[in-house]
Amino acid sequence: MKQVFMGLLCSVLALGMFAGCAKEPRTTAVAAAAEVLSAQPETSQSSESFSENEEIDTASPLPIQADANLNIEKGLRIAVVAKSTQGDYWKQMKKQMKETAAYFNEFYGLTGEDAIQVTFEGPDSEADIDVQINTIDAVLAENPSVLCLAAIDMNSCQAQLETAQDNGIPVVLFDSGVKYSTNAAFCATDNKAAGAEAAQKLCAAISENGTAAVFAHASYTQTSKDRIQGFRREIRKNHPGVTVANVYTEDMEEDMEAAIRNVLKTGQTDAIFCTDQTIAEQVLAIQEEYSENTPAIVGFDAGKVQLTAIQEGREIGTIVQNIPLIASQTIQTAVCATAPEQTDHLEKYLKADYLWIDGYNLEQARQDGLLY
Repeated sequence: MKQVFMGLLCSVLALGMFAGCAKEPRTTAVAAAAEVLSAQPETSQSSESFSENEEIDTASPLPIQADANLNIEKGLRIAVVAKSTQGDYWKQMKKQMKETAAYFNEFYGLTGEDAIQVTFEGPDSEADIDVQINTIDAVLAENPSVLCLAAIDMNSCQAQLETAQDNGIPVVLFDSGVKYSTNAAFCATDNKAAGAEAAQKLCAAISENGTAAVFAHASYTQTSKDRIQGFRREIRKNHPGVTVANVYTEDMEEDMEAAIRNVLKTGQTDAIFCTDQTIAEQVLAIQEEYSENTPAIVGFDAGKVQLTAIQEGREIGTIVQNIPLIASQTIQTAVCATAPEQTDHLEKYLKADYLWIDGYNLEQARQDGLLY
């Protein structure tokens, strides 16, 4: 499969490909990610199955490589349960998983009942923990070949993971993990490193002096926890002139909008870190009402609101995740998890790198289709 290398990312990803599952590790190609992300995401449904019958561009380059010697299970059914089926991030995740399944079907010549099929389910909102748990229960009742899970609540899913283990269903965690001890592989952004990068950018923007606030999407989600931890640790260790005054998490605040409004209205902070797209958009919307107080703002993920704010100078930049890699590694790990000769050699933690987007590289990233 053809790869084209570009110089936009200094370090897109150190591919921790699982031993024996790929012929050789591949460096992620920015152009490959660009082709995958350039198409507009299609409308998400709560559940969808992808098979060889769909019209998919199987020639699209992906940041993975199949192993011709791998003895994969025919008729593989991979059940994906995401935090949500809505939002730019999840729609692109679904699309990339669709591309990956199509690639494997073409590579191994799988058609009809032998083809790999992927279902993608989840709640409409990332706050619907109970809905996600019920969805996992329903999915496991159908006895899939593999379960791929992005857990909303890192403290949940213990019973479901035990059920999967008892029934011999391999589990691949992606995007966000769980506290429950499990042998499942985990494919995700290095969120602690991303949080540290956000801290570096914010501290530079305020000349290494002042106070910072964090607005986070949830305290019970590992992505939020790791981003906050990475952010605070970086400031504590390397930026003595900056203090993290407050951390506000959506589930802990009685009224998150009021908390954001109070911080912006009083001008009590010099910098703000938002841990996901929804929170960043909320902060930016309220910030427009208090233009006299303009703290430096760093967001997470993309979306039109943040990109416009970067162009207007209201947000200094945002961390964009490597969706093609996370999605492709997740599906590839799921495929390998069913191959008897591979199950003892799977990498347990596949870290995906991220891209910092600001006014300097925004247009280039847009032209290359790296934004979602």
